Amino acid sequence: MATHVTPTADDTSTAESPDTAETLDRTLDRWRARIDELKVQMDLATLDVREDVSKRLEVTENIYLAIRSRLSDARHDAGQNVATMRQSVAELLTDLRRAYDDAEAVVKRSHEA
Repeated sequence: MATHVTPTADDTSTAESPDTAETLDRTLDRWRARIDELKVQMDLATLDVREDVSKRLEVTENIYLAIRSRLSDARHDAGQNVATMRQSVAELLTDLRRAYDDAEAVVKRSHEA
């Protein structure tokens, strides 16, 4: 199994700082790398595992895209409440981690079988 990009405390951190958007961009870039790596692992898996992982990856990518969209919207809406946006993104990052972990668990189980 390929090694994956190690998550950091920034993966769910939404600490207030002037560069919050940049921090979130870096966090999402790390998640994109992890998702892409899991896709490679899925391609190497057996057909039945591939179907299960594919469904879970679709959910994972949809959450990832929702976060990217929310971040983009926040940048364009200067009047948006930053705390509300931060909470929303934190919740989506939690969902992203869960969806990714579910997909990764399927791949790991397939390697153990």
